[in-house]
Amino acid sequence: MTDIIYTYYTTLMEGFLMELRKMILLAMFSTLVFVATSINIHIPIGLGTGGLMHLGTLVMFMIALRYGPFYGAWAAGIGMAMFDVLSIWQIWAPGTFFVRLLAGFSIGMLSRSAKGQGRQPLKNVLALLAGGAVIVVGYFVYEAVFLGVGLVAIGSVLGNLVQVIIGFAALALVVALPDIDNTEGL
Repeated sequence: MTDIIYTYYTTLMEGFLMELRKMILLAMFSTLVFVATSINIHIPIGLGTGGLMHLGTLVMFMIALRYGPFYGAWAAGIGMAMFDVLSIWQIWAPGTFFVRLLAGFSIGMLSRSAKGQGRQPLKNVLALLAGGAVIVVGYFVYEAVFLGVGLVAIGSVLGNLVQVIIGFAALALVVALPDIDNTEGL
């Protein structure tokens, strides 16, 4: 009887610790995205309402490529939406949350391979192209429809493309990231 209780207890605790570990990693990744997004400069580009250049997209791309769709989606959505909420960009928060969540998920899913998450360069490039398209189209739709600026939103496409190009630096940096599934103490 004692063995059964011990086995049940250890299994329960292992599951709890794994979930706790996932929550801690998600909080850490979301914070990294938030801080990187806070490193920004406002450059009026085009005729649209956008123009905030930041490093958040780079960090988001790195997390999604290396750690997959769960961390990529939630860290991007939470981290960048929190930046919007706590800055002058509050009206963008709902759009940012959903656009970045979907982009992070897409990148994470498309960069999976038999060699491991984010380990095939060609898949990584294709994943970033798809995620970049989600960002550009998603923000265009949010701005045009939900913010009600119509075709004026096309002016923000250039700024979003610049953000995606900045994010492509993740391709060179992602190889230095540790594997969280096999790293003790991370």
